[in-house]
Amino acid sequence: MDISTDRIINPQQESPLFNQIPPEVRNQIFMLALTAYEDPASRKYRVSAYYCRPGFTRALRIDTALLLTCRRVHCETSKLPASINEHTSWCARKPPNVTKNHLSVDSRPCSIIRRQNIRTVHVFAQQFWLEGNGFAGFTRLWDYACPTTLIITLRHSDWWWWESKAPLTIDPKQEGKASVDRHSLPSDPFAPRSWGNQFRRIKGLKRLELELETVQKKKPELDAIVDRANGWQFPLGDDRVLHLDKSKTKRSGWIGAYMDPYRKYANEYESEDQNAVGNSTEQVARSPELGNHPVSNPSIGNSSASNIHCLPAQSQAASAESSVTELRMENYETTLYKARERFQPAGVKFDDAGFEKALSVHSRSIYYVVTLTWEA
Repeated sequence: MDISTDRIINPQQESPLFNQIPPEVRNQIFMLALTAYEDPASRKYRVSAYYCRPGFTRALRIDTALLLTCRRVHCETSKLPASINEHTSWCARKPPNVTKNHLSVDSRPCSIIRRQNIRTVHVFAQQFWLEGNGFAGFTRLWDYACPTTLIITLRHSDWWWWESKAPLTIDPKQEGKASVDRHSLPSDPFAPRSWGNQFRRIKGLKRLELELETVQKKKPELDAIVDRANGWQFPLGDDRVLHLDKSKTKRSGWIGAYMDPYRKYANEYESEDQNAVGNSTEQVARSPELGNHPVSNPSIGNSSASNIHCLPAQSQAASAESSVTELRMENYETTLYKARERFQPAGVKFDDAGFEKALSVHSRSIYYVVTLTWEA
């Protein structure tokens, strides 16, 4: 649209924002103003909750009041909330503030326009959902508007039978639950209903990130999966192929609360005080073009974190939760060093087993994360 000739939109030539600042710089300002952030007014998630991790400790928020200042600003920024922010889908075990899946098929024009501007989608996928029909159904949502970047995260609590410490295994070419004893070779074809064969439906996909997380004790098992992943390539529907970029493989870690699979809470927030300041809300972009719909934190499937009952919590674990104030993702070696500095007594050097025991005394866990990147 040519603003200079459009009679409906005032070009705002008297404003320094438009008559002095170059468009490229102005666009950077708008992008910073419309980037999602953790809302400090919302209640913090319980640190031992399945969904609480670095970057996801509170409800996310996008301040879209900027779009309502004038028509010229709206014209330049209306697509930014959808295009620059990561859209997060939770297949299960979602935060309590997430109530709906805004990425599902929707016939309303504003939804179609919004979906066409989406560039990055982040899916927190339990393994049964990824290897079953859940991911196949998810890829069918993108028949007319597709993201260019897809991030799939498997958290420590998303692996098959993590509660019983079952061996980690995943295979993109096998249909259904991956076998622990048999692993696909690079020359093996994809089973038609395997999760690795579903990327064909996401037209225009250029980048895939697979984020795999486990606890420190199971690091060798995850490293074995990463070694096998060096031979994985994912075919796309337009004869392109996603190739692994080994130079972008990242090994990270973070220190969090010990996650007890059998521990339940009456409240999924850090404080059970019902009068705490603020309520968690979904990200909402309010503009005539985007509509009054969530821009992030959709829900896919049912949440196992709802309708839960209260059981007595150990005082030691409760104390540990209250002292875990900041979750930070860092280089894995840095995380390990900081954990030993913090939880290992001065002058004492533990072996791995002793260090694990020292962490358990403080109700802590070190989470090991490997991010693999494929590009077309």
